[in-house]
Amino acid sequence: MEITRRELTLALAIAAMGFIFSAREWVFFLNTLTPFSGFLVYYAILYVSLYILGKMDLVVFGFKIDDPLETLGLLLIGFAFFATINSQSGYIQIITGGSVANISPIFLQSEDGVLWWLWYNVIGVTDLQLCRYLAFSVSTFVIALLGLALVSKKVSLNDSL
Repeated sequence: MEITRRELTLALAIAAMGFIFSAREWVFFLNTLTPFSGFLVYYAILYVSLYILGKMDLVVFGFKIDDPLETLGLLLIGFAFFATINSQSGYIQIITGGSVANISPIFLQSEDGVLWWLWYNVIGVTDLQLCRYLAFSVSTFVIALLGLALVSKKVSLNDSL
């Protein structure tokens, strides 16, 4: 499988966004906002990110989905993207409230929530900054690359059979 410069750049951009938007300072800033103003910031990030990535020709628009693997690829790219900008993970709760005690599991049922949970609870990486890096940069990079490979038909069921 060969990765193009465009695919690598998009995966790196998603990983960088994960690093930036999981920074302690960013989370503390979001914690000062009302639900509505936080929502506006969230959608501003969505809009600006999509606009910039589109201008850089990194966002895949305007193609026809031909098979289920392409759909899965788009889903994985979306998953990686949203994991970088959501603020619903144990990491957010730990750095703003000190622990994840007494929060609803529903709070963690998001892209970033499940990545954090896997690294922190299942794999057992308890160093907050290392877990942050693995969950929101490394994982999103790998997931985005896999999604891009599926969308660009670099991986198919025939390859694995």
